[in-house]
Amino acid sequence: MSEGGKPSQLSRQLGLWDSVAIIVGVVIGVGIFRVPASIAEYLSSPLLVLGVWVAGGLLSLCGGLCYAELSASFPRTGGDYVYLREAYGPCLGFLFGWTQLLVIRPGDLASIAVIFADYAAYFVPLSPWGVRGLAVGAIVVFTALNLWGLRFGRVTQNLLAGAKVLGVLLLALVGLSVARAANLEVSTPPPTQLPLPLALGTALIFVMWTYGGWNESTYVAGEMKNPARDLPRSIAIALVLVVGLYLTLNTAYLACIPSDQLPQSEMVAALVVEKFLGGPGGGLVAALVVVSALGALNGTVLTSGRLTYAFGADHPHFAPLAGVHNRFRTPALALVLNGIWSAVLVCTGTFDQLLGYTSAATWLFFALIAAGIFRLRRQRPEMERPYRVRTPLVVLFVAASLWLTYSAVAYSPLGSLAGLGILLAGLPLYYLIRLRTPRA
Repeated sequence: MSEGGKPSQLSRQLGLWDSVAIIVGVVIGVGIFRVPASIAEYLSSPLLVLGVWVAGGLLSLCGGLCYAELSASFPRTGGDYVYLREAYGPCLGFLFGWTQLLVIRPGDLASIAVIFADYAAYFVPLSPWGVRGLAVGAIVVFTALNLWGLRFGRVTQNLLAGAKVLGVLLLALVGLSVARAANLEVSTPPPTQLPLPLALGTALIFVMWTYGGWNESTYVAGEMKNPARDLPRSIAIALVLVVGLYLTLNTAYLACIPSDQLPQSEMVAALVVEKFLGGPGGGLVAALVVVSALGALNGTVLTSGRLTYAFGADHPHFAPLAGVHNRFRTPALALVLNGIWSAVLVCTGTFDQLLGYTSAATWLFFALIAAGIFRLRRQRPEMERPYRVRTPLVVLFVAASLWLTYSAVAYSPLGSLAGLGILLAGLPLYYLIRLRTPRA
């Protein structure tokens, strides 16, 4: 059933490994090839760097287990939006859907598309506007592909996810084969302008952006064959795989590049491969990043349309967003709208601005979603819960999410306030809509 009580028009075609591919395809995007240098600016000790990646993996696992309880209890299309609405009521659900529509999802799509185009320009020199044009073109292509039918988006995602996992494994093996063990010795980080807790929080923002996407399969629950069983399993399998890959790859980075040089090594993966293959290594890494970015872009387009679909199904004034194409059985208008707004953001912001625009709102909602588990347990104790996460893990994830919300505001005050301002702007809109909606 759809959230509005009518039979869902979306077809159930996705199995366990399709869901795993969506998560892996979105999580292993482009961050792992970009952010290690930024993290090293705040944490130059190899042990601290590896420690923050371990912490990010554990935090993602805690979040995944929280989502496992929620997704098994509410196996419907819409993911986070459904959980917030069920836990807190329609107002917070509306604010989340509104913020996702204008801030989080298009910002993520635009960020991924920009990095794809930057690396694609390695092969075909492009002007700054040429890069933006290529990014917009990628958004258009993958929006059309997912509009054409779930089967095409699913098959594309599975192929790209498999290719990028093999590519990351190969890169890690190359790095470890040329590693110098001396680079893993403990070193004392130089003094920074930030206290250690804030430096750790800032580094963790970059790490968690790289881990971002572990909740993506919840958005397509309404199109899974057996969501109550397969959703929790897919989250756990995908996260264990990603954490293992990330730790292996970061160990290779640290083993190949001295810690005092890592902050200046923005193309860290290229440097690792060049040690093994020489000059041609840069092209191979660029190709790997392009494939990874395409997989993340396709997965994000696929899931973003489903979240917008769920938002439209719940609010009569946005009902067209819940329209399903008669032939392709996909949320057509939702996909097109997400694509258009993402393209606008590509043309108006840089990667750093886009990340600052989305981070604070993202982590604030993560904290609210996890805290909603306690609210649902108290208010609806009779509800069937095929999986139940342990309480200390929920508390840990809520606390960490609030800490990351603060760290995101400290890292990018203007971008964060812009995103949070759009969130709050949805509040008067919600009550205006309520006043104009006839009561039954």
